Amino acid sequence: ALLIVCIGGDKLGEGASKSALLRAFIDNATHALIGLIAAEIVLNGVKQHHLTKQEYFILLLEATIVSSFIDLDHFIEAKSIRLQDATNLERRPFLHNSSICVLILMLVTFFQRMDNNRLPAIAGTMALVAFGTHHVRDATRRGLWFKVPLLETSTPAIPYIGYLTLVSVIPHAILHLVRLTGSGHPPMTRLVEVV
Repeated sequence: ALLIVCIGGDKLGEGASKSALLRAFIDNATHALIGLIAAEIVLNGVKQHHLTKQEYFILLLEATIVSSFIDLDHFIEAKSIRLQDATNLERRPFLHNSSICVLILMLVTFFQRMDNNRLPAIAGTMALVAFGTHHVRDATRRGLWFKVPLLETSTPAIPYIGYLTLVSVIPHAILHLVRLTGSGHPPMTRLVEVV
């Protein structure tokens, strides 16, 4: 289902080349659906957390909304609500900084190690799914962008097959991380040994 949404959304967006608004809507909806499906894969694998149906739904909703709302930074950066301004920026908007994924990963790992804080860790995991899949999908055009104090760099654009592979792997890699760093597992040194 994940690859169908990726390819289908991309093909639909290409076919809607006459209308910038329709293209933007399809692009954003594709980000949201990818975030939703990737989150479902992760949540389905963390059943040991005994989430209620309400928690499960809220976490899916979080991943879906975050995946979609990341693109609001285009309008913030443009200081305009006009789509043309938001899609013709001179620089990348702040939420497209892939260093955010590294920060979220560190926070998720921290919260996973705390026995009494399962929901913040899982909520952080949903944010990681949302940002990770969004950034990888966008990286087919401009690569991944990392900006931290004293360093700014970008990778080359990710080939389309690489994007499909990474988007498919991200939820499973995050699920593996959740299982490795969960409270029932050995200390973090085990994660380093495994890698």
